[in-house]
Amino acid sequence: MVRLYLDLETYRPRKEGSFVEERIISIGLLVDETPYQEESLKENVDSVVFSEWNGLDECQIVDKVHEQVKRAMASHRFTVICGFNVLRFDVPLLTCRCVQHSLGKLDEVSKMWNDCFTIDYFQQLLVANRNFFKGMTLERIIEVSEKSGLKPPAYNESGSAIKELFDQGKYKQIEEHLKQDLVIVRWLDLWGAKRLIEKSMKEGQALFSGS
Repeated sequence: MVRLYLDLETYRPRKEGSFVEERIISIGLLVDETPYQEESLKENVDSVVFSEWNGLDECQIVDKVHEQVKRAMASHRFTVICGFNVLRFDVPLLTCRCVQHSLGKLDEVSKMWNDCFTIDYFQQLLVANRNFFKGMTLERIIEVSEKSGLKPPAYNESGSAIKELFDQGKYKQIEEHLKQDLVIVRWLDLWGAKRLIEKSMKEGQALFSGS
């Protein structure tokens, strides 16, 4: 089995332009073949980043990610996609852009993602927030984890700053943010989410909404 931790960054001129007025500027993948257990957190796994500032356009970025997923599926019995809000954003947008750029037919692309197992920690951690959407951000989740003594990875840059960073040509900071998100999702997957859910059940309250 292989786990693919996935995160993408987009450039959206207007906040209201989700999906319609945004383009994918960078995608990060962390390909993890370590055992699916907590002890694997002790092993460092490097991520790979495909981005505009490395000479790729959106079509090429999407194509490279799809090739990575296909390669993983061909080499392993099970391929697991892990991310934060990937079911609502990353995977649908990648599917849309793949078809728009004629990189595959809709049914073929949809089947590829369907044949992967997907774990979305936005959805998984709703149970620790009493199914409230309020507060369901990585920034808030890390803040609560720190206060609870869970020693999560650092969270230094909010995703809401991506447009400003891109306009200023601060591509390294965008890349650092992307890699940071991948590390956090891996931590949640292997260790953190279980502890947060247990804490919520023990205390009987929503951890992130403040309700």
